[in-house]
Amino acid sequence: MAAIARSAVRGYHSRPPTVIARVAIGLFALATLGAAGCGPQGPARYQLEGQVTFGGKPVPSGLIRFEPDASRGNRGPVGYAAIKDGRYTTDTQGCKGALKGPLVAFMTGGPAPAPKVEFPKMWFEEYRTTIDLDPAPGVTRYDFDVPPTKEP
Repeated sequence: MAAIARSAVRGYHSRPPTVIARVAIGLFALATLGAAGCGPQGPARYQLEGQVTFGGKPVPSGLIRFEPDASRGNRGPVGYAAIKDGRYTTDTQGCKGALKGPLVAFMTGGPAPAPKVEFPKMWFEEYRTTIDLDPAPGVTRYDFDVPPTKEP
């Protein structure tokens, strides 16, 4: 009985690995190497928050994004946030903070969308301004007042 068991074990180990086994080993190796590089990657991002007004009135709804100003030597990922009831923060789920240094802030805004309106008429589209983010510990505050081009 022991001879049969040794023969079965020897026979099992002497066979070359099947294609499926080779693929499984390769995938495991890739996953292991990929996991070694996991963790925080990329440049540091900083939390921003503040108010967005249009002609002195809070913007009910909109978007704001912070792009590194490549014309002034800043490069990297974009930070963004939603504007709601005149306020924004990059510290909400799905939003990303901004890089430090020269940034271009792009904003769009208008009334809060009605339930059956897919695209409300915006008060302003793609307002652009520049800032120099020198983050303080914690949250850095920037308020924006979009100059009126026309009344809402």
